[in-house]
Amino acid sequence: MLDAEKLQELKDKHIISEEELVEQKHRLAARLLHKEDASSARNGIVYIILAFFVGAIGMHNFYARYWKRGLVQFLLALISPYMLFVPLIFTSFWAMVELLFVNRGPDGVLFKGNRKVIWGLRVAAVLVLVLAYSSADLVVQDMDMQMLAEI
Repeated sequence: MLDAEKLQELKDKHIISEEELVEQKHRLAARLLHKEDASSARNGIVYIILAFFVGAIGMHNFYARYWKRGLVQFLLALISPYMLFVPLIFTSFWAMVELLFVNRGPDGVLFKGNRKVIWGLRVAAVLVLVLAYSSADLVVQDMDMQMLAEI
């Protein structure tokens, strides 16, 4: 890997031009900044697990440092019992959307973690919710059939 001193030596030996030196220094600086950003990145696997299990109250957003989002979700969950739990349904849907589509923290840094595992967790979350919905629908249909049989 080239550093600033080696780049200057190459320029002094007329191997690279002044423009190439400036361009290479910019690339070097960008690489160094990206390394610092990557060290502060949150884990995407943890984010998805939190979003699935406690996403309705915003814990995944607090983990990812989305403080305002997390606070709004938490406050909506707190007032939910007084409003027939409608806000909790809304925050649950909101958390599911974030589980599926949020890949970066508020600073723009991509979450850490194995991309295949993250993708697999997202697919598993969708499958679990589809199965839960379909089984709940079967229970409702069974209840309807029992009521009809009693009449």
